[in-house]
Amino acid sequence: MKRVIGWDEEALATLRGAANRGLGATGVALLQVRPLGPVLQYAGDVLAVAVEAGVPEAGRLAEDCLRELAERGQPGDKELATELAVALGRRSTGLRRAPVPLGDLAGALDGRAGSGPHVLDLLRGEVLSIDELDGAPAFDARSQEYDPHRWLVFTPEPRGVPYSEEASRGRARAWLAARGYRSAPHEL
Repeated sequence: MKRVIGWDEEALATLRGAANRGLGATGVALLQVRPLGPVLQYAGDVLAVAVEAGVPEAGRLAEDCLRELAERGQPGDKELATELAVALGRRSTGLRRAPVPLGDLAGALDGRAGSGPHVLDLLRGEVLSIDELDGAPAFDARSQEYDPHRWLVFTPEPRGVPYSEEASRGRARAWLAARGYRSAPHEL
C-alpha cells in the first residue's frame, strides 16, 4: 500500500495481519489512535470480529466505520457495511462464509497472479491458477472427490489503472458477495 496519512508501514502490516487472522483486539488498539478513512476495508474486517468478541470500544469504532463507508461508497463498501451491521446485530447477510483471503483474491482478480484462468477453493480458501490443479482429483468433474460447490472459476480482469490495496480489497469483497459468499478471517 502506498503511504497512507496517519499510518506507517509497520502499523499497516499489523492491521493487515489482524484482519487476515481475525484479531479484533489488535485492530481496535491500532484504530483507536489512527484515522479509519484510509484503511476502511481492513478496519471493517477487524471491527466486525472485535464487535462479535465484545472488545471494548469496538462498537463505537464500528459505528464510525459504518458512517465513513456510507459516505465513501466505493466497491465493496456496501458489502463491508453489511458485515458490520451483522456484527452489531442489526441484520443478516444471506451470504455463505468462506475462508477467503481477500488480498490473494484481489491480486488474482487484478491479474497480479498471472493472466490465465484461476479458481477460488471455497473449502480451503486458496486462490490457484487452473494450471496448478490440472489433473487434481478434487477439481476433475469425473472424480468422486469432485465437489462442484467448492470452486469458483474466474479469469482475471486487469484494469488500465492499478488499484490501491484498499480499492483492490473492496473490489474482491464485492466480487465475492456477487457470487453469494463473504470472507471469513483466514487463519495463516
